[in-house]
Amino acid sequence: MTTGPVLACDLGGTRLRVARVEADGAVRDKQVIPTPPDDPGALSRLLRRALDTSKDFVGIVIGVPGPIDYEGGTPLRLPNLPGWEGHVSARGLSEELDIAVLLANDADLAALGEHRYGAGQGSRDMAYVTTSTGVGAGVIIDGRLLHGRLSLAEIGHTIIDRATGDTVEYLGSGTALARLAGEDPGSVAARAAAGEPDAVRLFAGVAGDLAIGVFNLVHCFTPDTVVIGGGMSQAGELILGPVRAALTRCADGCPASRVKVVRAQGGDDAGLRGAAAYWADAQPASSSE
Repeated sequence: MTTGPVLACDLGGTRLRVARVEADGAVRDKQVIPTPPDDPGALSRLLRRALDTSKDFVGIVIGVPGPIDYEGGTPLRLPNLPGWEGHVSARGLSEELDIAVLLANDADLAALGEHRYGAGQGSRDMAYVTTSTGVGAGVIIDGRLLHGRLSLAEIGHTIIDRATGDTVEYLGSGTALARLAGEDPGSVAARAAAGEPDAVRLFAGVAGDLAIGVFNLVHCFTPDTVVIGGGMSQAGELILGPVRAALTRCADGCPASRVKVVRAQGGDDAGLRGAAAYWADAQPASSSE
């Protein structure tokens, strides 16, 4: 089994982050640069510079903001980085950098990070939901990340308004709140926390739509814990409260009635820590077998 520090990368729509992550989840030597929208070569250059600082990395794990073909090691789409589409692959980067490379959905990695090192510690089955610019999710079943050939639990793209075709992401994200309020979501959250009626109404509407998505996710995967992360989670009970209310409306005895809902603890580093866990889980159980 190949164990040791992993070079973890978060390919964000606005920020490109890399860090050395030890096997115990400790994050070191983090570097952050703006993501150039039309220069996908920036990824390999940043990774190369990080590799040049140390020779003991066992592999690279990259979190990608969009659905992943896990078998092929390629993103299906990069909605926030259309200029990068067709230029990012595990095989291509591995050949260029001469080191093993794995790609995973960024919400999947954050789910692993929260389960192993954050708010989901101690849970067996956990769902992680992130809401900020968009809405994403990752699912842990029996302690391991659940996915198939492609990314799983893409609740942001599920339809919750049959009349309009609007999705959880369109109605229940920070982008939705900004669109409705005409201002930064953080400002709306601050006004709602202060009790301003208009801000409370707007925030409650968006949180309620997100709660529908979480409710549906819980009924699909029956986790014991739901962890809410992303920029909107900074609002605390303004976002967690409606999610809990939606789940408790379920009759006693159904899966949603006994789910714990908590705020994420890992912040921006959850996905980086999850990269180390993803690498470890991908290794054979025993090299002697």
